[in-house]
Amino acid sequence: MYNFNYQRPGSLDDAIKALGAAEDGKLVAGGMTLLPTMKQRLAQPSDLIDLNGIGDMDGISRDGDSVVIGAMTRHADVAASDVVRGAIPALADLAEGIGDPQVRNRGSPMPSARSESAGIAPRTTSDAATSA
Repeated sequence: MYNFNYQRPGSLDDAIKALGAAEDGKLVAGGMTLLPTMKQRLAQPSDLIDLNGIGDMDGISRDGDSVVIGAMTRHADVAASDVVRGAIPALADLAEGIGDPQVRNRGSPMPSARSESAGIAPRTTSDAATSA
């Protein structure tokens, strides 16, 4: 793995600033795609900006007829959510079957750089989006 600067901003505004200031910065949520790519020396970002310190990016709530899933909400939380299970049972079932327990407890619906890892919510519901 190449050297990089590690940053853990405490707010979304700080993360945006860090990303803008980095030569080739990458956002990290669970790291399930980026870190293995870096270990294989296929990626060498100048900075890793870890979003795990931003508390207001996770959680699941109901907003009228919509279910809002924060971009940093873990797959395991989606699987265990009564809100999701009540409104979109197939999404809860899907989240429960993603990867292994490590992936479910670290992975989030936040899209990665790879299109096939674009998150569970947009794939399973129409007009869906994750919230930041």
